[in-house]
Amino acid sequence: MASNIVPGNIDGTYPIAGQDNSSQGFRDNFAAIVTNFTNSKTEIEDLQSNKANTNAASDFTDNLVKRAVLQDTSETIYAHGTSGGSIALNHENGHYQTLTSNASVTLSFNNFPATGTLGRIVLDITYAAVAHTITIPSAVVVADNVSGGDGSSNTITAPNTGRYLYEFLTPDGGTTVLMHQIGKMYT
Repeated sequence: MASNIVPGNIDGTYPIAGQDNSSQGFRDNFAAIVTNFTNSKTEIEDLQSNKANTNAASDFTDNLVKRAVLQDTSETIYAHGTSGGSIALNHENGHYQTLTSNASVTLSFNNFPATGTLGRIVLDITYAAVAHTITIPSAVVVADNVSGGDGSSNTITAPNTGRYLYEFLTPDGGTTVLMHQIGKMYT
């Protein structure tokens, strides 16, 4: 943002000591000072409204942050609780989502980022029973490392009860979602 504050509009040598000075010079300097104060107020308020905060949440609204070096960061966990039926994995809820099944689950996806950026959700699901299957949308391409996935259907049947970690990735806003298994712990 270019500043509209123009210090050069104020004559710092005016008035000249020891001589009669024109009142127009006073008016011109005063008008330039008022304009600069008005512009300063507008620019300061804009900075206060649009700054990145260190003491509150900052929403960058899809603006690119470049060359950031991160250390000691964390990701939010969104807990779906114990449930079955239709479960929407909403990207806006965070990258790590948990679920314990009490029946079969049908997954859907919401709010993946636009094409050209990578959307990612890790689902940490605990199957309470092997009869609890996951039905995935047809847009999901299942990797061959998914336990209970056969690549030809959209139903995942876990071979054992326990905790499974699945990662869902999409580079095209959810048109294609890639699924792979990143871990399992049988109970």
